[in-house]
Amino acid sequence: MGITPARRARTWLAVYVTFFLLISGLGSAPAALADDAFAPVPVAVSTTPTSIGAGGHAQSRITLKASAPIADVYVAFRNTATGTVHREVTQGSYNPTDSTYTFEVFFAPGAAPGSYRAQYVEIQTEAGHVIVYWRDGSLNYNPDNLPSSGTAAVPLDTLDFNYSSTVSLDRPHTSGFYRDNYWDAYTMSLLIRDPWGRLGLFPTGGNGTWKQAYEVGSGWNIFNTMIAAGDFNNDGENDVIARDAAGSLFLYPGTWYGGWNPRQQIGWGWGIFSSIFAAGDFNGDGNNDLLARKTNGELILYPGNGHGGFLSASTVGWGWSGMTAIFSPGDFDGDRKPDVLARNTAGNLVFYGGNGSGGWTTSRVIGQGWNAITKLGGVGDFDGDGTNDVWGIDTAGQMRMYYGNNAGGWKGSGVVGWGWGEFTAVF
Repeated sequence: MGITPARRARTWLAVYVTFFLLISGLGSAPAALADDAFAPVPVAVSTTPTSIGAGGHAQSRITLKASAPIADVYVAFRNTATGTVHREVTQGSYNPTDSTYTFEVFFAPGAAPGSYRAQYVEIQTEAGHVIVYWRDGSLNYNPDNLPSSGTAAVPLDTLDFNYSSTVSLDRPHTSGFYRDNYWDAYTMSLLIRDPWGRLGLFPTGGNGTWKQAYEVGSGWNIFNTMIAAGDFNNDGENDVIARDAAGSLFLYPGTWYGGWNPRQQIGWGWGIFSSIFAAGDFNGDGNNDLLARKTNGELILYPGNGHGGFLSASTVGWGWSGMTAIFSPGDFDGDRKPDVLARNTAGNLVFYGGNGSGGWTTSRVIGQGWNAITKLGGVGDFDGDGTNDVWGIDTAGQMRMYYGNNAGGWKGSGVVGWGWGEFTAVF
């Protein structure tokens, strides 16, 4: 692989330094100027309307208490369905008469629908100062130590809005577990377990490359199944689900920096299943789901309830006992609905198209000779071309990437790593 899992040291200082460098065009912060008597502070915020349809737009207003002219304002919104943070220069204007910054909220065709929550506001003054407030109104960034105005910042929650469109949303279940900064978008990553039970994270650069891997846990040998479940509790971060030898199912809620919130037990009696895998939002209700196969070949859908638990289960197929590997790559044929791939005993890879409502469209063989692959799974988009891919580890321990063509087939493949055969689990 060329990289060895090792814990990455992170500090809040490193986060702040990175944040400062990412603000383009600012260079070194200038010394405090006389016309900036105090740090500007948001004292009122709103978005109208709070629900936007396809082709529509909304207007947001941020009223600032400021002692000098404002040059620009940035607001970061997170889509709670995809976890993506949208940070752009707001297309608006500042009115010095009432100290109000007004900007438009609009979407290009094909934008992901969902609930957009304001994460932070960044205020740039004409004197060159930068001030950042978090969603809860707390001051996050004030490198020039401008004094307080004496007025508390308001929370940003009233900037939130919902965007709805006819675009169905494929929620990839392997979209990543680590971002360099909170406001960055996720890229694909893989988790591994080594023979000593250590859990490692292999992030990617979103362009077909690997970043430095590092350790994110130990003692994971107690589990016989581990799943990258996507955002299973709808907190905006991706999670892991694991089953132990007793059949108990646990949710490990992820954090944006590759760590964990306290685990929760979410199921009992799951030892009856010979395979459990994440299926994205398989029934189209907006929450990520699981599919589980019994030894008799029955395939059962366990819809997620969006809070880390399940709704009522239902059977969605029979005759799956002959499959030696089953997984979901997310949307594989371009219809924006999660699909399933399965390998049979003859080594054929079979595509099963999901219909977006908990059922199937069609099935067909999309590959032969896959018995040469020892481990197989969905990976999300490895090379950054906007289509989901499939990974496989061969008998020599090589990590092979099979690139999807967004039409239920392939556009090519290649070796992207070595030494992966030593791991007891990859997901």
